[in-house]
Amino acid sequence: MASASAAAQLAALVALIKQLFATSFIGFAIATTLTGITVLQTYLYYRNYPKDHWGLKSTVALLFVLDILCTIFVAHSLYTYFVLNFESSPTIDLIIPWSFSSEKFLVTLITFVAQLFYTRTIWKISGNAIITGSVCILAVIAFALGIATTVHLYQTPLATSISSRSFQILSGMVQGFAAFNDVLITVCLCTWLYQRKVGAGGWDAGHTFGTDKVIDTLILYAVSRGVLTAITQFLFLTLNLSLPHATYWMPFQQMVGKLYVNSVLATLNVRSTFSTVENKQATMVFADVPGMTSTGTGLDSGTGGESHTASAPSDKRSKPLVFATMSAGTVDFASSQSRGSGENSEKETRDNP
Repeated sequence: MASASAAAQLAALVALIKQLFATSFIGFAIATTLTGITVLQTYLYYRNYPKDHWGLKSTVALLFVLDILCTIFVAHSLYTYFVLNFESSPTIDLIIPWSFSSEKFLVTLITFVAQLFYTRTIWKISGNAIITGSVCILAVIAFALGIATTVHLYQTPLATSISSRSFQILSGMVQGFAAFNDVLITVCLCTWLYQRKVGAGGWDAGHTFGTDKVIDTLILYAVSRGVLTAITQFLFLTLNLSLPHATYWMPFQQMVGKLYVNSVLATLNVRSTFSTVENKQATMVFADVPGMTSTGTGLDSGTGGESHTASAPSDKRSKPLVFATMSAGTVDFASSQSRGSGENSEKETRDNP
């Protein structure tokens, strides 16, 4: 009987170690792949948008540095567990490395910065103080609770503290608020884009550029971004609460911060994909085009040429989607107003070439 009991305990221990190795390896492999994508997107951003506002450039630099630090800290914690503590006392493996706690704080900070970025975007395109304030408050709550979980890990650096009931509730609230905020951000962006699509029409700048197709693409992108981060947070929350003594949550914890970083970078880099023939590039006004304000007051070509201006909307809550074509030092504008006005402008262009 004693030998059977010892064999059962050994089998359970081996299964636990295999689970820890598997989840750590899978999570780290996915996380480092996403870090590589972050490096590429950061390079493309600074190469393609050298004239962006210094605040945007600083945000990208901050997110890039935090992403790299997350990868370094995860690598350090795994090296500590699997190499430095090899053949050591089992009690040593119960101690959480400082790098693990630090990485958790960095993920919380990345989530906060990314959601503030989208909060600013919502404010620029809608001007709705209630919705913007709600998104900002949810981001602050999730950030504050994330700091509390990090302090708890520093004060009680034991693996058993992660599975404690109090920590599970606190950590679950962090992921819950973050996931809910992602859904709210996605709904706000899609609602605004759909409202703009209702009155969007084509315009002529040498070649017709249909705003309907662009807005459809932006809606699809906004949904994909929000669903991906929200599902990751939800799976992290579900596995962490339902299986507190397992490590199935680890891959999602390692990659959620990197998904936020890449979503922000993709939002900035997507501007270069809406191009027409003759290297004309369409740009969204809420993507911080240099020299253009959120009300679409105009953009200087930077070559001493004319600056064409689209009329600003009288209702601050409903700002138009403005596209600019930039080719050979000339700048043209078209505002996504009603289809009737778009047709009239096309007719005037044909009558007065």
